[in-house]
Amino acid sequence: MTTQNLKLNVKSGEKDGKNFWDQCGVLFVHTNDAGDITSITVKHSMFPDVEMVAFPKKENNDDSETI
Repeated sequence: MTTQNLKLNVKSGEKDGKNFWDQCGVLFVHTNDAGDITSITVKHSMFPDVEMVAFPKKENNDDSETI
């Protein structure tokens, strides 16, 4: 399984045409050997004790469970 790490930045200001950015979190994209995304985890500075996880939509026809 491979993991890609992406920094999350927020624009914190602008002066003399130059943008300033603050890092606000990290996005972890987990993939299997075939390259398919298995899960995504987000760690954000506004929610330091919360682990946010997303999974790709399952391909089934059962609409009984909605989130």
